[in-house]
Amino acid sequence: MMKALKHMLVVVSMLTLVTGYSNEIKNESTKDITTVRFVNAKKGHQILIKNEEGSVIHKETVERNGSYSQKFDLTNLSDGFYTIELNKDFEIIVKPFKIASKEVIFLNAEQTTVFKPVVRAEKTKVMISQLALNDKPLKIELYYNDELIHKDTLKDGIILKRVYALSNKRKGTYSIRMTSGDRVFVERFTI
Repeated sequence: MMKALKHMLVVVSMLTLVTGYSNEIKNESTKDITTVRFVNAKKGHQILIKNEEGSVIHKETVERNGSYSQKFDLTNLSDGFYTIELNKDFEIIVKPFKIASKEVIFLNAEQTTVFKPVVRAEKTKVMISQLALNDKPLKIELYYNDELIHKDTLKDGIILKRVYALSNKRKGTYSIRMTSGDRVFVERFTI
């Protein structure tokens, strides 16, 4: 089972890397309008614009598969730093920009990809993995019926992974809170 999980992780990782590079934001700016394009967006992915405190100031859901293109007047934003994010199935593409005197400046060299942790529950086993190209640890908190029952930190590897065996006597609702850098991911499941 571990060999199959490793194989699946490698395949998912490689597909994510290959498709991730084709999902760059392409910026076309006129005086007041910025056109944001993503190639290969999928229905259900989310587009977020966040300010430098991380608060969401715009959110929308991609309505169809294919290219996503939207025009924004970002010049109305206050001077400061912002991000446009494409929140996909297994990754988040983060494109920073700044507003200075009503001018939109994209910081292309600072574009990053955040890989989400993947959680799979089978019977009483829970498998967690994450592609960690950013060298950030993955902090895990496992809850049973809203009570913390286990804490762990995964670090020191390109692929972080762990398998947890749960008691089959503790049937009910579980949740996993995973923190990587300043991102928090929550998964819920029942056994």
